[in-house]
Amino acid sequence: MKVAIIGAGVSGRAIARELSRRGVDARTYSRSSGFDVTQAGTAARIPAVDAVVEATGTVAMGGRAAGEFFTASTRTAAAVARASGARHVLLSILHCDAPAVRGFGYYAAKAAQERVARQESENLTIVRTTQWFEFARQTLARSRIGPLAFVPAMLVQPIAVDTVARVIADVATGARTGPLHEIAGPEVMTLRALVGRLPAPVDGEHLLRVPVPLPGRFGRAFRTGALIAAADTEILGPTLAEWLATQAD
Repeated sequence: MKVAIIGAGVSGRAIARELSRRGVDARTYSRSSGFDVTQAGTAARIPAVDAVVEATGTVAMGGRAAGEFFTASTRTAAAVARASGARHVLLSILHCDAPAVRGFGYYAAKAAQERVARQESENLTIVRTTQWFEFARQTLARSRIGPLAFVPAMLVQPIAVDTVARVIADVATGARTGPLHEIAGPEVMTLRALVGRLPAPVDGEHLLRVPVPLPGRFGRAFRTGALIAAADTEILGPTLAEWLATQAD
């Protein structure tokens, strides 16, 4: 079996590892390897495959820039899937289409991506997840100014990216079917509590984690639980303590 993974970030690498562990020929395609999903004709560079996993990401937070990137990415992934008669697996965010968070550009962009994917792909499965444990490290890295780290005030229900990778691999290989899977971790906490449990930086420097309320209606929604899983969402471990134990190995 052959799977093309578009995106070689944290999630793309984890998905590649999991598929390879299962004996699948999994190859990643990303800008770092000269594959730009936003360029016309890029899809033709991927040979015939059985599944296309779209795990792209962007640092753009604004709705317009992020939306342009994600819709271009999905059109490329869909073109690859159509050319091969392959399954298209899209990694997305739980509640990205919720009315309460429409004001947040990145979520609006992911919701637009899902709409385009449904229009463009005949054999589509969307996997929506809550924030990953690894998101906490990214938050610290992006928000650090000297000894301070500014952490958005929000409630999260984090999940391990390796758990996400296993679900994606199940879908790509046909072990899971259906148009939509929604998954979340087993614990609800503030993002500040999550980043506070991370090990100290490699250099040992102490960081003061400062909570910062996001503005507007969507900021209030993040603080009051708009990102928390609904009752029918599939809950998958590990817990934060169990995940931290694996990071210490």
